[in-house]
Amino acid sequence: MRVAEDAIAPQAARRDVRAVARPVTFTGLPGFFQPAGPDARDLAVLLVPPFGMEEMCSRRFFRHLAERLAAAGFASLRFDLPGTGNAVDASDDPITLASWTAAVVEATAVLRHLSGVRDVVLVGQGIGGALVLSALSSIDGVAGIGLLAPVLKGRAHLRELSLWSRVIDEGLGLEDALRDTRPGAIAGLSMPEGVAADLKRLDLTQAPVPAVPILLVHRPAGQAELDFAGHLRGRTADLHVLPFDGYDEYVLNPLGQRLPMAVGDALTDWLAPLPGAARPPAPAPSSPLDTRPLAAAGFRETPMRFGPADALAGTLCEPTDKSNAVTVVILSTGYDHQAGWARGSVELARRLARSGVTSLRFDGAGVGDSPPLPDRPRQILYHDSQQADVAAAGALLDRLGRTGPAVLFGRCSGAYLAFRTALADPRWAGVVAVNPYTLRFREPPSEETILRVPRSFRHYSEKAFKAETFQRLLAGEIDLRNAMRNVVLRAGQRLAGRLAPLLGPLLPSERWSRLVRADVRQLDARGARLCLVYSDGDEGLETFRQQFGANGERLAGSPHVEMHVVADADHNMTPSASRKVLHTIVERFALELQPTSCGSGAKDV
Repeated sequence: MRVAEDAIAPQAARRDVRAVARPVTFTGLPGFFQPAGPDARDLAVLLVPPFGMEEMCSRRFFRHLAERLAAAGFASLRFDLPGTGNAVDASDDPITLASWTAAVVEATAVLRHLSGVRDVVLVGQGIGGALVLSALSSIDGVAGIGLLAPVLKGRAHLRELSLWSRVIDEGLGLEDALRDTRPGAIAGLSMPEGVAADLKRLDLTQAPVPAVPILLVHRPAGQAELDFAGHLRGRTADLHVLPFDGYDEYVLNPLGQRLPMAVGDALTDWLAPLPGAARPPAPAPSSPLDTRPLAAAGFRETPMRFGPADALAGTLCEPTDKSNAVTVVILSTGYDHQAGWARGSVELARRLARSGVTSLRFDGAGVGDSPPLPDRPRQILYHDSQQADVAAAGALLDRLGRTGPAVLFGRCSGAYLAFRTALADPRWAGVVAVNPYTLRFREPPSEETILRVPRSFRHYSEKAFKAETFQRLLAGEIDLRNAMRNVVLRAGQRLAGRLAPLLGPLLPSERWSRLVRADVRQLDARGARLCLVYSDGDEGLETFRQQFGANGERLAGSPHVEMHVVADADHNMTPSASRKVLHTIVERFALELQPTSCGSGAKDV
């Protein structure tokens, strides 16, 4: 067993923000080990994740849960399954359900090694619950299992994912031709083919009853889970069944989600009387852990902590072959963790590494695996305080000796943050901003206004005369009043753009647009490069055209600015083909910043 730990900062120098976890790696998988608090117990918890959109939504909850467990004296480990998140994908062997089960077994051994405990509890959500049940017979010293909305019937789960995927894709505005309809695919995330094939044969509803205490948390409409509870009753003396209150609000959308902290409290309370909870653990191994990063063809990745009290979680991705001085810092949005929507940040980082470009992707404070910092607001999508996180990333690059040109890359709110940070800090040589709604807000946005950003005028025009729209309207599925408000807003935005040359500063929107253009000119005058990328029909493209002209003609005097429109893409760049186009643009942009490059600032407006 090989365990690698972040070697950038001495562990002894760390101070808890909220019981900051330590990044670890084992057999190609990254994870976070959360040491127990002062009253450590001889019992540790392995947190096994779900898959897909549910994993993205669970990321922050698992961090909160690990922090609560640590405060109660329980160490824990959470990790990415093979082929998901920040894990290194296997190049030869297919990933199967057995691969995922083996990862659970290996992670349990790592948890024991790091914590020094004798007894462990396995807690899995979604497909992670199925993995817990499958791995149980291969693990000794299991004191209990927690099943959070577990997958029990594989075929039923694949059908649910298919329906859920369609709902998400429709919400993103993806046409049927752009959808990934392979088994298990959801929100741009592809389930490994071997796992999907194995799920078709999975049925745990009549599985042998484990001879350990069981906590089963069932979805409100989870009939299979309720039937499984009936199967367990009478066959085990220690079964606790609870409803998963707030499950839908938790997993349907990471933006504006409500975390099910009542479930976390119930789980922590359930652990207290288990064997081992009353015993102090044996001393954990004191020998230094292996510090080798994860590696694959063309790149190596080192997970690390940095920033105030090491609160920020990130991954340094470096080339293993040719290397140059350019570094790309990949920012997360307020709801994507560092792997990115559809693993887009992971894909981009590894592609850049194979071209010789180093990158750092990380979770800002309060996002993913980074706990919030004091005095930060709850709304973390658009706030000036986030610039301090980017400054911390810049300081890390300095400590690592990365003093060459550095580029900020971000999508949506990350794009806004990248632009505002580069404008305020001359250390950044360039910005790639993907689908920013705007580059400057007239007033600080609230969470409610962000969630209610209207679709593009083109979207409403295309939907207006479709039979499906009329059917949904008759069924009461469309808020006609809100839709009309959005159409009027978009129409007014287009009209304001056309009247701007005539009325000038008499229009409030034009006064705002002039400030945005001044910001761009200021960045351009400094010689920093700006690459704006929009999905065709994106909401931000409407704002761009209002501020810079229908064809970007008001950028003509800015030689360091370029603009691209990507066809057949949604706001999140969900389709694989659109991400490849985007990553080609970023790769070219970064390579042109090499100090030895003779290329001049590109412009494609």
